[in-house]
Amino acid sequence: MSPAASATPYSGCKRCRTISRAGSRRAGSRRPGPGRPCHMPRRLGSMSFMADKARRRGEIQRSIFEALLEESEGMPVGEVLARAEEILPANPSEDQDYEGKPGVRRYPKVQRFATIATVKAGWLTKDNGTWRLTAAGREAFERLPDPTAFEKEARLRYQEWRAQQPSAQFDSADDAEDAEAAQLEKSDEKRRAWLVRGANVDGVNVLRQWFDDGFCSVGWTELGDIPAGVKRADIAEAVQRGYPDASVGTRRVMVGNLHRFLNEISVDDLVVTVDGADVVVGEILGDAIYTGEPLVTRRRPVSWINADSPFVRSRLSSDAADGLRGQLTVSELTSHLDEFATLGGFEDAVDLPALDVALDAPTQALADSLLLPLDWLHDTVDLLNEKRQVVLYGPPGTGKTYLAMELCKSLVESAGGEYEVVQFHPSYSYEDFFEGLRPRLDKDSGGSIAFDLIPGPLRRMAQRAADDPRSPFVLIIDEINRANLAKVFGELYFLLEYRGTSVALQYSEEPFSLPRNLFIIGTMNTADRSIALVDAAMRRRFYFQRLFPTEQPIKGILGAWLDRKGLPNEPAVLLEALNNAIGDPDFAIGPSYLMTTRVGHEAGLERIWRTAILPLLEEHFFGEGRDINAEFGLAGLRRRTAAHPAEVPSESEEADIPPDAQLDPEA
Repeated sequence: MSPAASATPYSGCKRCRTISRAGSRRAGSRRPGPGRPCHMPRRLGSMSFMADKARRRGEIQRSIFEALLEESEGMPVGEVLARAEEILPANPSEDQDYEGKPGVRRYPKVQRFATIATVKAGWLTKDNGTWRLTAAGREAFERLPDPTAFEKEARLRYQEWRAQQPSAQFDSADDAEDAEAAQLEKSDEKRRAWLVRGANVDGVNVLRQWFDDGFCSVGWTELGDIPAGVKRADIAEAVQRGYPDASVGTRRVMVGNLHRFLNEISVDDLVVTVDGADVVVGEILGDAIYTGEPLVTRRRPVSWINADSPFVRSRLSSDAADGLRGQLTVSELTSHLDEFATLGGFEDAVDLPALDVALDAPTQALADSLLLPLDWLHDTVDLLNEKRQVVLYGPPGTGKTYLAMELCKSLVESAGGEYEVVQFHPSYSYEDFFEGLRPRLDKDSGGSIAFDLIPGPLRRMAQRAADDPRSPFVLIIDEINRANLAKVFGELYFLLEYRGTSVALQYSEEPFSLPRNLFIIGTMNTADRSIALVDAAMRRRFYFQRLFPTEQPIKGILGAWLDRKGLPNEPAVLLEALNNAIGDPDFAIGPSYLMTTRVGHEAGLERIWRTAILPLLEEHFFGEGRDINAEFGLAGLRRRTAAHPAEVPSESEEADIPPDAQLDPEA
């Protein structure tokens, strides 16, 4: 750039200065010419918009406070919001419903959203739906009549509170309502946040150049100029030509990074980059520019907010910090936008703790219906909330799948979430579980074969969970150990441990992360495969809960069930004797085979023993030359236990016995 150019009147505009420094004909064509306004007013306008946003939030806060000034005992929330709206009516935007949510009017949610900072500032209390001003809140209302000043102090006090509670969650009913309002406001916000890496570009740290000249960039000089807005297919062709020797996976990742940088990042979006422990945040000011310069070939102008005073990543929540560990050059961080904006120093940022969805505690009624101890159920749910992945393991008939589904029916569906069951088997693959290419007949091209990328059950559930972050979603994987887990999970192993972190997928180059409100419950049959043989990586990523017939909580469950049904206890005695004779906990027989009213009659008990239990033992002891019927049949077990058969009903009586809804014998 010539000295004359650097002395132009618009050289004070950081956006124009960034563009003019690009040094290409294309960049130069974007500079303001005669009669064309400088970019400075747009930037000032942006800051003015941010200030207007903060002032409006302050006006809403003060209208709520004004509605409560004369109510020393407080007032129900519905009345507070209605009275506050009389004081400060909704503007046209606030008076509309949220996009895609007919019937959900914005203004009441905006009002609730505005109160979050005042509650954490100690100015407003919310107790079982009743709102009341504190003495500090009344003092702040009188002391800070300017809405902007009022909002700013509330926000600062909120940030102080937030800094002391990095894992704060919404846990009361009022907090949950506020969380919903915050989530709706976030989803209605068009701004997005992106991670762009520059600390190691072919072994070179280019971040200082980014900060000094006001831009972020990606490289790949060999590809030449790829204009913004070009289709993904055209980017893929350019990558194929520029890097013909690269692997298919490498090219897919490259295409995804370029597509996001050129086409998905928008003006006013946040951009985040990391240099060791330091985190720097900026704002995107313009479209992508091609310079042809090595290492920084494609640039987007950026106003770096905290380049001179970066914050350390340890100040981030664990999920936001995980997002910075992604493996992609360009990945999305929008779910943590507020956190990065606040720590980065944006004027209009309001930091909110992420809504960390957890499964509710099980009730005594659920424990009674399952005949399981309440403390054991509490422990299982706590493990699931902590790790997000649990495997229930034990021999056949211990009710693993049944228990998983009953937990979901009680704790997930009641919370507005969903669950789905998928069963693994030896031929199950990554393409079945997550995503894969499926052939179809393309009639438009004369009947040739085309391939579509089809999502599997995990990707579908992850999308549902991401679309509804306030509700729990559970994927139950039955017989999880029957598949080749390393092949089925692939790169998803990493995501099980680092929720919120993005990785590049095998088939689609899009970044993907597992939402924290998606839980996974696996069931594992130890008669098929011992837990000791399970992939070590798998064992590190799941908590394991034992369900064995000879141990609590399963031991004694059959006797309790028979007692509840008013049936003889003999089947429980026989089952205990059988498992003692087997002598191997991994191959013990679970109680669900006998949890049917048919076992109260000799013919029914004999049929179950002959057709369900003895065949399992024949398979287990195959080739050992043992007489299974003599060793484990009813007659031999009765001799050893001195047990006596129940009264044998007539054929007509047995025909009238209805089958019971029982535990799945194969669970």
